[in-house]
Amino acid sequence: MKTIGMIVPTVDNIFFAKIAYEAEKFLKERGYLTFIASCQNKAGNENDYVKKMQEVCDGILCISGLEQIEEGLIKTDYPFVLIDRTPKSGQDFAVCANDDYEACRNAVEFLIEKGCEKIVLCPGYLAQGQTAPRLEGYCRALEDNGLPFREQYVIRRSGTHNSEQETEQRIEELLHDGEQIDGIIASSDRAAFGAITALEKVGCYVPEDVKLITFDNSPYTAMSSPSITAMDRNPKRLAEAACSQLLAQIGHEPYDRKVIVDVSLIKRDSTR
Repeated sequence: MKTIGMIVPTVDNIFFAKIAYEAEKFLKERGYLTFIASCQNKAGNENDYVKKMQEVCDGILCISGLEQIEEGLIKTDYPFVLIDRTPKSGQDFAVCANDDYEACRNAVEFLIEKGCEKIVLCPGYLAQGQTAPRLEGYCRALEDNGLPFREQYVIRRSGTHNSEQETEQRIEELLHDGEQIDGIIASSDRAAFGAITALEKVGCYVPEDVKLITFDNSPYTAMSSPSITAMDRNPKRLAEAACSQLLAQIGHEPYDRKVIVDVSLIKRDSTR
């Protein structure tokens, strides 16, 4: 049986889980079994899985947490596709991703249109210090609108706990320091729920006091109260496009080495 390896940073992230689900489904329909590994946001684990999967799999899909892919880790011409994140590398790997810079810039612009001026960014945890396009887009939108960048408004996670717990803790600390924020952009739906919990602890509410946007757009964002405005990253399209790139490599067929999947703004009650 033909097999594909898939590496994700963690399986408790709804976005990563959705990509894995859609990839497995897409590949099964085309005669492949998919082995999915969670590296727990640890670079060493990711390297170990990459090495082992090359021995037993026909190709690898990888949502990487590495800052740089070490030389020789991936065999020359081995079918390999990076999804969502792009570590530095001397090799020209296929990539399927969103334009996170533009997506975050648009999210900030939308909050500014809603009257927000003190916007907190939770850019998400990157396992080994990758660049953060969302932070770059955030800074550009602030600059374009004449708003100052405040370092304390960028919530940087350590990755030692889940995104909900860490975001709740960091937002609560920020509010107890006396910051009067009016907007939050969360890296994921779990981070958004953590932010809401922190706000409620100090008597602030969404959207009356603070407007909130999340990345991911899982079903929970529509079911929560208030429903949460989301940047929909289209994980199904990401998964299918990445699988198509990988299968083209396996079959020695032409393909686009870089595929960008659009992000859509889904407006809900958290920014009304």
